[in-house]
Amino acid sequence: MNNVGRSIGSGMQNIYNNRRGIASGARNVLGTAKQAIKLLGRTNEFVNRLGVNSPQLNNLSSNAERYGNPTIDFADSEIAKVN
Repeated sequence: MNNVGRSIGSGMQNIYNNRRGIASGARNVLGTAKQAIKLLGRTNEFVNRLGVNSPQLNNLSSNAERYGNPTIDFADSEIAKVN
């Protein structure tokens, strides 16, 4: 049982020591998510210009821009605080 405690402690210490790298990776993922939301919006605009009515795509795009972008911005600003 003692080894299990050491192993968990060692794993937690490794995560703590790699927090900057983990935070950097997380920020990259958030940036990719933000780009995906922009792509979804551009796709929606393109489909609308073609004259295709897609209420589901309109709703998805609008919700992603309304709720997704602020959430991503908040998470990014919190992750940026990691020293």
